[in-house]
Amino acid sequence: MCVFFSGGGEEWRGSITGTEAHSVKKSKIERLSRKNRDQARRGKIDLDAAEVTETLHYRIFAATWNVGGKSPPSNLNLDDWLHTSPAADIYVLGFQEIVPLSAGNVLGTEDNAPAKKWIALIRKALNNLPGNSSSGSYRTPSPLPNPVVELDDDFEGASMRQRNLFHRRSFQSLSRSLRIDGDILAPQPRLDRRHSVCDRVIFANRPSDYDPNYRWGGSSDDENISGDYSPGTTAYCSPVSYGFGASSSIEDRERAGHSRYCLVASKQMVGIFLTIWVRGDTRDSIRNLKVSCVGRGLMGYLGNKGSISISMSLHQTSFCFICSHLSSGQKDGDELRRNSDVMEILRKTRFPPVQGFCDERSPETIPEHDRIIWLGDLNYRIALSYRSAKALVEMRNWKALLEKDQLRIEQRSGRVFQGWNEGKIYFPPTYKYSNNSDRYTGDDMNLKEKRRTPAWCDRILWYGRGLNQLSYVRGESRFSDHRPVSSIFTAEVESINHSRIQNMNCSSAQVDIEELLPFSSGYTELSFF
Repeated sequence: MCVFFSGGGEEWRGSITGTEAHSVKKSKIERLSRKNRDQARRGKIDLDAAEVTETLHYRIFAATWNVGGKSPPSNLNLDDWLHTSPAADIYVLGFQEIVPLSAGNVLGTEDNAPAKKWIALIRKALNNLPGNSSSGSYRTPSPLPNPVVELDDDFEGASMRQRNLFHRRSFQSLSRSLRIDGDILAPQPRLDRRHSVCDRVIFANRPSDYDPNYRWGGSSDDENISGDYSPGTTAYCSPVSYGFGASSSIEDRERAGHSRYCLVASKQMVGIFLTIWVRGDTRDSIRNLKVSCVGRGLMGYLGNKGSISISMSLHQTSFCFICSHLSSGQKDGDELRRNSDVMEILRKTRFPPVQGFCDERSPETIPEHDRIIWLGDLNYRIALSYRSAKALVEMRNWKALLEKDQLRIEQRSGRVFQGWNEGKIYFPPTYKYSNNSDRYTGDDMNLKEKRRTPAWCDRILWYGRGLNQLSYVRGESRFSDHRPVSSIFTAEVESINHSRIQNMNCSSAQVDIEELLPFSSGYTELSFF
């Protein structure tokens, strides 16, 4: 066997004997064999990686409330609405009409003052929850403990110009503090303004988000609330990704620890307002926070109607929370406009991609998420006359009323929310009530009120496996013409078990001793003569 080698302007000719050729062949086989063993070992490690996760269960409180364009007074008590036993790990609170849907509010500068007030009231209520401290979290490994069902006993039984778009950096790790990196804004491609209108999202990066002693301005008077917090501005922005910086100070951590619940995301689009709060010991497990807004109001894209969607990852499980206010109207055919709103929200909602754990990409659309909760004033009505619907309400015949509920009808026909779930309804219609009363609008014909057929306009739906609904109830606040609706879920969350990873690393470090020794015979380096 001859071997030729040329280099440096010279040509070398060499030969290999039969014995040496056999040695070369044997050495090649042994190298391939060792490569196969390495691949097999790596495959085992990859297989073991699937075994280092564990399932945790988080308790989620989701609620929706159309507050009728009224700004809350400083003494509005939210305790009855938000207090549950045991307390939830995550609170997802969606509002509609936090400002009047006037032309000035829709086309002009956004009014953020009511949102500031709601934030202050929610913080006060959540951080005055009775009972256990943040260390008493509901999270447990499988199996799931017996659920606490909290049904309501009373009802149990039968912007015009397109702007620059920005995004924020994603989370840097699974466990970081709450301080935002300095470099957070970078130009992004423009979006079609008809497809998404979205203000600057506010994530929890200010001392006031955590400090219970922080006061909005210097007065407790609700008319004098001020400060640097702004739930949104008139600068319309794209979906946002946000992460906790790795270098937060001890002061930041201590300040964050003062509040049992921390505001992690808050977003306003005209009258729609979505805010998410988590336990202090849960915030470091949240990453890839992003927001996307879709306007479905005036001219088909302004924000007086539409949706705000917030995407996030909790450990290794992705969540999407959607708060929407769909088209109104109780005429025949108005339900088709609402169906169209839902389909457009699903089609146009987009989140910027973020590279995640093990090179997994974060979800970019609503259906791509593992767990999805949709809440809001969906505005579906009951297809009955006022008198017929009112009679059935007085008889508490929810089954007969639900047979005429437009949302249920459209779902059964496959025209909207196919595959989505909603809990059983054991409470009266949530709309429309007379001012500060328990009477439906139109009960008293002596009053100059526009009669509205009672309806379950305010709904909470969910999609995907791993969500178990424990309760679905309404509140009884008379603050607006809608009653708030809330639901409690337990959510399965996949989490990396770091102790198992450590054990796996120790096992994989044990290398076969034969791989550390020279080959016993037959291996010779190729030499030239």
